[in-house]
Amino acid sequence: MLSFAGILCSFALIAVVVTLSQRKDFLEDYHKINGNFTHNLAVNYTESILRENDYILGRSAMYFARDDRLNETLNVNPTQGLQMMMHLQNLMPTVSSISLADTQGHYLRAPEVLQTEKSKTFDPRTRPWFVAHAEASIFSHYTRPYTDYFNGHPTVTLYKPLISPEGRLKGTIAFHLDLTSMGYTLRQMVAPVQGEFFVVERDGAVVLHPDTGVLFKQYVSEALMDKMTSGEGHLYDKKTDAWYYYYSFTNPDWFVIYRVSGATLTDITRHETTIVGWGFALAAIIIILFGLYLRHASRTVLMTIINAIKTGDVSQAPRLEAMLSRTIQSNKEREMAYVRQATHDALTGCKNRRAFDNDVEELLNTHQPFAMALVDIDNFKSINDTWGHLSGDIVLRNVAREGIQIMQPHHVSVYRYGGEEFAVIFQAEQIAAAFSLLDAWRTAVARRAWREENLYVTFSAGLGEWHFEPLEQFVGSVDNALYSAKKQGKNRIVRTAVG
Repeated sequence: MLSFAGILCSFALIAVVVTLSQRKDFLEDYHKINGNFTHNLAVNYTESILRENDYILGRSAMYFARDDRLNETLNVNPTQGLQMMMHLQNLMPTVSSISLADTQGHYLRAPEVLQTEKSKTFDPRTRPWFVAHAEASIFSHYTRPYTDYFNGHPTVTLYKPLISPEGRLKGTIAFHLDLTSMGYTLRQMVAPVQGEFFVVERDGAVVLHPDTGVLFKQYVSEALMDKMTSGEGHLYDKKTDAWYYYYSFTNPDWFVIYRVSGATLTDITRHETTIVGWGFALAAIIIILFGLYLRHASRTVLMTIINAIKTGDVSQAPRLEAMLSRTIQSNKEREMAYVRQATHDALTGCKNRRAFDNDVEELLNTHQPFAMALVDIDNFKSINDTWGHLSGDIVLRNVAREGIQIMQPHHVSVYRYGGEEFAVIFQAEQIAAAFSLLDAWRTAVARRAWREENLYVTFSAGLGEWHFEPLEQFVGSVDNALYSAKKQGKNRIVRTAVG
């Protein structure tokens, strides 16, 4: 019994050490989960919207900067110009209005501004978005938060100068963001733990928030913002007893922040470790009962052996049944679930953007040849607008499922690249079959019947093979091929030019 008591004490000591260690591991796991949520919120929602608006702004700026189109729109035929701008505005649900102005102060705004005494005194050249001295740059610009001249609402404007091919500054085009609409979408986000997510500027002022009443208020101290020096990460603020998980953008200089109370994480980890503690307590009880049973069984065995020696009958020999714990298997399954959550997109089941970046980096570092395709669902915004975001999610999930079913048997990975865009990486062995596999996916999607009446889904794709050029150049060529596929009528695959 003395040796059994020693084993029990050792078990109790080990249980305490393991429980404390598990508590630390649980906290690290939740840091990873919350960091991944912040990353996905930034890349799949915020960055997707900003990139879409920036793309349309760039195309619009190129259009109005050529020939005499700006003058025709503002001065010659403003009615037709207003219709054209309204068509642009309808393409962007997160843009509340569009302004177009030339260097002389002539302007046009869509939707149209009624003629009032206030509108008569409006001079676009005094607004924060007007460009007086243009610089040649491929980037668009974002204003600091300011009050809209006409409706008095707080807003942020995305703008770009109109520069002719000859280098003349002709005017400015500006997209006024609907921050209320963008913030309302955040209410539909489901966080892994109870917390608050929002977008702030470099100084900590709120730009996007589910509660529009806090827009432009100081939500994070400047001292804490100064500590957010890396692209993404997390830190703890003792003053507010909260964890801040962040992802930063360069243009605009915004931060997506997910704030979780320190008490919330403490309660969660305490709950997890309590379960582990109860598990150890139950195991201790089992050990004690087993020890008592073993003591009793050993005596029974001895008595049976003595009786067998005396009588010669061994048919009544005892049997001991062993009990196997499944704790290790449960922990392993939970660990695998965490790993999958960190590398896979929850909606589509594809690998996520982080997994894509890691896989591409590994191929580049080992100089392994590969091909890449960028896939974009055609008219996806129209699908969302017509049948709703729930149907849009169903389309994303089923398009991804078709691709996984075709690619997975060939050991080809499908990634959710962002929004309605997917990426596919074909390693050296699959390069020759890349186009046929991609076309099989395209055909399967085009032939698929949908529950919604008159819903027809297709996608366009760009496909290219890496020839050891810089990654940005390679991705740009594939993206240009995708754009060419869209331009040629959609529902097709275009290869990159080889040269």
